[in-house]
Amino acid sequence: MEMTIERFTELLDEKIFELAKEMRDEYGLHKLVINQDSNYVNGKIIVKLSERNKGEE
Repeated sequence: MEMTIERFTELLDEKIFELAKEMRDEYGLHKLVINQDSNYVNGKIIVKLSERNKGEE
């Protein structure tokens, strides 16, 4: 399979999300919400971090 920008961005997107989840767990940041918006065609990955409010699950 040829490595294209789209495929590379998709793989990178998955790795970033997994790493962020691991770090969240490692540092006990249970209220941290990780949102990613990715456009594989343009090679763009946006990661937004926020904190869950009290009462939200």
